[in-house]
Amino acid sequence: MMTKNKARWQAVQILLRVNEGGSYANLALQTSLQYMEDSRDRQLVTILVNGVLKNRNLLDFALRLHLRKPLSALPAQVREILRVSAFQILFLDKIPAAAAINEGVEMVKRQDNKFTGLANAVLRQVLLQDWNIPWPDQQRDPLRYLSVRYSHPEWMVRRWLKRWGFAETEKLCDLNNQPSLTWIRTNTLKISRAELLLVLQAEGVKAEAGARVPESIIIQDFGALERLASFQAGYFTVQDESSQLAAHVLQPAPGQTVLDVCSAPGGKTTHLAQMMTNKGEIWAFDIYPHKLELLKRLAERLGIDIIRPVLGDARILPGVESLSMQRVLVDAPCSGLGIIRRKADLRWQKQESDLVTLPELQRQILDQAARCVAEGGELLYSTCSIEPEENFEVAKTFRLNHPEFETVDISPTLPFMQLAEEDLRPARKGMLQLLTQRHGTDGFFLAKFRRREV
Repeated sequence: MMTKNKARWQAVQILLRVNEGGSYANLALQTSLQYMEDSRDRQLVTILVNGVLKNRNLLDFALRLHLRKPLSALPAQVREILRVSAFQILFLDKIPAAAAINEGVEMVKRQDNKFTGLANAVLRQVLLQDWNIPWPDQQRDPLRYLSVRYSHPEWMVRRWLKRWGFAETEKLCDLNNQPSLTWIRTNTLKISRAELLLVLQAEGVKAEAGARVPESIIIQDFGALERLASFQAGYFTVQDESSQLAAHVLQPAPGQTVLDVCSAPGGKTTHLAQMMTNKGEIWAFDIYPHKLELLKRLAERLGIDIIRPVLGDARILPGVESLSMQRVLVDAPCSGLGIIRRKADLRWQKQESDLVTLPELQRQILDQAARCVAEGGELLYSTCSIEPEENFEVAKTFRLNHPEFETVDISPTLPFMQLAEEDLRPARKGMLQLLTQRHGTDGFFLAKFRRREV
């Protein structure tokens, strides 16, 4: 088959593993792409998989308009082939619609010939209708409109509409469907940001210094990062700019003893080590052995040797004595609703009930971590969530249950952030919520506390 046909078929197989088998899209893509030599194939597969996942509700709505039976009544493979084909028709101008239809029909024919006529008729109707889609009425049913038009579960949209109103919710949903930016963090143990920018440009990478964090760089046109000499030399690691704020807010110093209770895969952990100039000790806990291996490999590539990886539950932290750590980071497990644009399938994996169960886990981890903070030591709680139950409410409960801690004004730790007054007020009280639709970053939350000295 021609290269595009192979890519389409591979995208269908990945979508089946994600939508039917519960696989994570990023891992399924990573596994499949490593066996594809043609860069055009890899690029097209990635576009098709992420595009279908980000627009699944929209594609299903467009297809259902021309079906006499529910889409769910079709075989799973036929359903995914129709989605991939409809995505190409509606979103990819560089692929001729006729080619998308013909190959979609051929894929259906090879799988189940009795659906060939249906696929041909439906896809040609999608092409004929194009974007003249009769959306749900925006005024009478804004919830249904946003859920279909921007492909988000209704329960998410309902929460955001109640909190922010229509315009801001629409902006967030739209941004979640846009391609995510790639940020890297300069490894200042080996190179300065200015020097790294020159190195990247010499390697043919389009690179620009970030405005919010001193080590951040945004990159484009980079191909396979792991093949770059600068990557292999440990000059940088991939880490979103908002995530890079955590180490700056916690402010560990060289020689300190630091605890990171949910450390893998190691972005924030190695940033802490970087700020400590690789002097001191970091206890890095994680419950998953394979993730700790990722942390070890990252630390080795970056030339960091002060991290002590420990396999263990963050709710127990075996081996850590009370009042022994001068800095503690709790980057807690969370819903991840602040990084939907980075993980195309995440919106379909989460349930509203997660916002009941996850805060309880977050509180348990915080309570255990608090026991380890030395007098005068500081504790930072962070999530990549935008939901109050996981953020402000958890921080509020922690304060009520731990009078031995006080909040810390974090605004002085963010001199490079241009924060509005509405953000500065909570920042002075130790908390900051970043929102994609307001700040242009991933959704991210920070709360900082200090144990009072007796």
